[in-house]
Amino acid sequence: MVSDEAVDICDELTRFSDAQAALLTSRSLVYLTDLKLDDGRHGTIVAASYADAESVARARGRGERVIGRMAHGFLHGLRRRLLRKVRGSMSMCA
Repeated sequence: MVSDEAVDICDELTRFSDAQAALLTSRSLVYLTDLKLDDGRHGTIVAASYADAESVARARGRGERVIGRMAHGFLHGLRRRLLRKVRGSMSMCA
């Protein structure tokens, strides 16, 4: 099982309530990432700009690539799928 700390590192939205995550996304502050793991896992980074998100991804040192900004309608279903996928995996994402 992946620890809560690892989930937080992979998906920064786990630190926020659904309402807070929706607000951050509506303000274009959430970026979707590809973690380059075997299962095609995605994560999120909360950042002020694409460049800042790329900097965070590089600092994690996992070959993570920023895909782009998340849209509000895309968030709700994706967040739940990401959490199930990350918490149900045996491999660490960070």
